[in-house]
Amino acid sequence: MSRVMKKSTRFVTLSLCIALLFTNTLILAPEVGAASDTTKTETEMTINSNIPAAEDAVLTQRAIAIDEAKKEAQAAVSEQLAIIALEEEEAKEEETETLSTEAQEPTAETATPSDSAEDTDSEDSAESSSTSDEEYYEDSDADYGTAEAAYGFLMGIDNPDPSYAGCTISLSDSERDIAERMIMGEAGSCGFTGMALVAQCIRDTYVQGGYSNIHDVLNENGYYGSTSITPSETAREVVSYIFDQGGSAVQHSIRVFYASNYCTSEWHESQEYVCSYGYVRFFDM
Repeated sequence: MSRVMKKSTRFVTLSLCIALLFTNTLILAPEVGAASDTTKTETEMTINSNIPAAEDAVLTQRAIAIDEAKKEAQAAVSEQLAIIALEEEEAKEEETETLSTEAQEPTAETATPSDSAEDTDSEDSAESSSTSDEEYYEDSDADYGTAEAAYGFLMGIDNPDPSYAGCTISLSDSERDIAERMIMGEAGSCGFTGMALVAQCIRDTYVQGGYSNIHDVLNENGYYGSTSITPSETAREVVSYIFDQGGSAVQHSIRVFYASNYCTSEWHESQEYVCSYGYVRFFDM
C-alpha cells in the first residue's frame, strides 16, 4: 500500500511538475511574442523616423545647389552689364573726340585762301592735277580779252617784242606724240592758254637752239613733266595751233619757265621775265 502510495505521490508530483512546466511555458510565450512585437515596432519607428531626415538632407542639398546657381548667374549678369557700360563710355568718348576734331578743322566755306594754296601745293603734280587748278587757269583764260587773239596772240603782256613772230614746224608722228605728252605732263591742268605758253616755249627752244627734233629738246632742257600721261584733246589742239598753224601765246620769245608754287628759282628770275600764268612764270634767255 505504501509503494502504491509512493508511486501515486510521485505520479502526482510528476504531474504537478509537468503542469507547472506547461503553465510557465504558456505564461512566457506571450511575453516572448510581446517582446518580438515591441522590437518590430521600434524598428519600424526608427526606419520611419529616418525617412524624413533623408528627405530633408536631399532638399537641403538641392536648395544649396540652387542658391549657388543663382549667385553664379547674378555674377555673370553683373559682369556683362559692366562690359556694356564700359563700351558705352568708350563710344561716348570717341564721339566727343570726333566732334571736337570736326569743330577744329576748317570747312570748305571757312578755309582761308592760304589754306587752299597749301593744299594745292602739296597735292598737285604734273601727273595728277586738281580741279581747283583747272578752275584757276580757266578763270585766267577768261580774264584776257579776244583783241590780242585777233592779232595772232592769246594774251597781252607788258613788254611785247614787235620783231617776234610765230612759225610753223613740220612734226613727224613720233615728234607730235612726244610734243603732246610734254605739254600734257608740264601743263595738263592749265587750260588752252597755259598749254600754249609751254608749247611756244618748246617751239622757240627748238628754233633758237638749232635742234633738229623734239626728242632732243626734251632730253637736253630739263623737262620734268611725265610723258606717260595720255594727251587730252586740248593738248592735241594746242600742238596743232603752235606747230602746224604757227600761232603764239604771247608776242615774245619764251625759253624757260618754272612753277613758283613749288619753289623759288634765282636762276630763272635772273633771266628776262616775260609773263605769268597762274603759278607759272615764263622767261626769255
